[in-house]
Amino acid sequence: MNTTLTSSKFLLDNNNSPLLIFSNEGKVKYFNHSAELLVGINISKELFKLAVTYASQSFGARTVHLDLTYGTDNFYAITVLYESEDELCIYLYRKPRAMISTDLTLEGYTKTDINILLEANIELFKMKYSEKLTLFTDYSLPKLQMQQNSFSFLLRSILEKCYDANEVNIILKIKIGETIMLGEKKYPILMLMVKADKKAERSNDEIEKLALQNHITAYFQKDFVILEIPCIPVK
Repeated sequence: MNTTLTSSKFLLDNNNSPLLIFSNEGKVKYFNHSAELLVGINISKELFKLAVTYASQSFGARTVHLDLTYGTDNFYAITVLYESEDELCIYLYRKPRAMISTDLTLEGYTKTDINILLEANIELFKMKYSEKLTLFTDYSLPKLQMQQNSFSFLLRSILEKCYDANEVNIILKIKIGETIMLGEKKYPILMLMVKADKKAERSNDEIEKLALQNHITAYFQKDFVILEIPCIPVK
């Protein structure tokens, strides 16, 4: 019988589920590669409180189904484990993300100045919204190919969630050094972020569906939505 086993540390380090181990004082003693982003956005204290809240009454493990969003990741459950009073462990289980189609078809796509399209939809939004709104964008962005009607519908669906906000901030910029593969070609990525201090607690499913139809990846957080838009050049 072969007794050679992959080391447990290697398995933990490379597990797709973020794992954090805390001391009984709430200090992070270990985190695996999947948890690097969570530690990087400084939510370890929040995760420790979550682990304490859902830990079992006695030593062992407890799995709880929760709808959580941290950074650009969505999670559907956690497992809290401990076998002594000195350490508390938490696993977070990622929701599978809907994959955008890599088969790029440009039917219905037209030459578009995304800044003009964005500003037009903001003006429509401001017909019902009178609080503070700021727009930060790069007006030197090149024209690109988009389905203008579909993209406008996507924007309006996001902005409609912000009617009760006291302030809305919109940022459009190119993501330096990052690309997306569609078909057999790589394209630069534009990042559009809509941030509001209050957003309607409606489902994001329709927004994600509209985004996928436009080869766009959508990320959701409590106070913002991020769209990663392929910058398909005009031929």
